[in-house]
Amino acid sequence: MADKGFDIEEMLRGKNVKFNIPPFLKNQEQFSAQDVQTTKAISSLRIHVERAIRRIKEFHFFDSDIPLSMLGSINQLYTVACLLTNFPGPLILTGENGVGSTN
Repeated sequence: MADKGFDIEEMLRGKNVKFNIPPFLKNQEQFSAQDVQTTKAISSLRIHVERAIRRIKEFHFFDSDIPLSMLGSINQLYTVACLLTNFPGPLILTGENGVGSTN
């Protein structure tokens, strides 16, 4: 999933990765009904991605300068932050009918 303007589809095609990007308006005056549905579907999922990113940022691991001596550990630090986000519980609490409140 990416924002408009990220032209990485070619790079991902060889890796057998599905690329989801909102449709562009291009030379049209308005979106087609299908484009509106696609945009809504991507946006509803994007909210959850943003919530997960917010949880990672709440650890403030990367708020200050990181010494060059720790450059080799950046991936490990980020992985730990991502793993720690699993402990507070799900991003979405589902109710009886499958629709729920959010954290």
